[in-house]
Amino acid sequence: MIDQAASATNQVCADTGRRTHSSRIHYLDGWRGAALIGVLIDHFLIKRGINTGRLGVELFFVLSGRLMAEILFVRNTALGNFFARRIARIYPALAALAVCVTLVAMAAGLSNPTIWQSLSTITLTANYARLWIGGSGALDHAWSLCIEEHTYILLGLVAAAWRRWRFPLIPALSVIAFAMMVNGAIETAMGLSYETVYWRSDVRGSSILVGAIVYLLWHRDVPRALSGRWVPIMLGVAGVLLSFKVVPDPIKYSLGAICLAASLTLMERAPAFALDILKHPLLVRAGLLSYSIYLWQQPFFRMASEAEIPRWWLLPAAIVTGIAGFHAIEQPARRWLNTRWHTQRDVVRG
Repeated sequence: MIDQAASATNQVCADTGRRTHSSRIHYLDGWRGAALIGVLIDHFLIKRGINTGRLGVELFFVLSGRLMAEILFVRNTALGNFFARRIARIYPALAALAVCVTLVAMAAGLSNPTIWQSLSTITLTANYARLWIGGSGALDHAWSLCIEEHTYILLGLVAAAWRRWRFPLIPALSVIAFAMMVNGAIETAMGLSYETVYWRSDVRGSSILVGAIVYLLWHRDVPRALSGRWVPIMLGVAGVLLSFKVVPDPIKYSLGAICLAASLTLMERAPAFALDILKHPLLVRAGLLSYSIYLWQQPFFRMASEAEIPRWWLLPAAIVTGIAGFHAIEQPARRWLNTRWHTQRDVVRG
């Protein structure tokens, strides 16, 4: 998910010229690694009590909001540079996945995904197009990428307006996020399905905005009540507990998202053992590889479900394919595009 030299997390911290100590960089990568593991557990191993896949995506979303807030509102990165880097980060690997899956399906004589479903993935409209053309199975996970990119556009527009008129930023973002939450609660109360409601940007984008709002509120000035070393851990535990299946979706993606975002923002104050866990080399490496593995695990997950074979059998193949995609597609394409577009490292301005 989901945004690495190898991760956007490293760029966010290394490029700013401040807060560059290794714990800061690595615990953010570790957070991303934990999010990926949550998705893999849900898809290939365990589906009881808590949907770790939903929790994993929520961890991705609040992290994305926190990173975008720093890039757009703290460092005031030029919008052209911002969007160019977002495209280079997300698009080549996603397009390669959609084309590959579609060609394999056609060669195997399968009717899914259709050309229209593949196009909706490539155009980042899949989370809305599915309401009319149906889900695409092996490409269904593109809904989360659509929400991220749509919310990045929204944040870019807000940044452009804020830089010109300097209106109260946090209240403005809060109003938008609250409207999205209310929208989701109303549609859930109307009896609409989870996928119909919470796979849409005008609802689930609130989680990304919450990540941005909480970071802007507390990244410099932490309230005394939240300054304790155990506060980020308690907030993280609360966020996990609010992700259990028995908790209504509107609570998961409002109060639950706020708890996770606050835990992330305050995490650098946590006890050393918590940061050591998030800085573990395996978790950090999982974070660096998370986008490609997230992309390529979905076809294997759907293959296991449709072929009625144990899902865990295909987990190693999904991980290996994701790692190959990272080295063969994601990183080379990203470097080539960033060089061709002459995007510069983000710098602090003003």
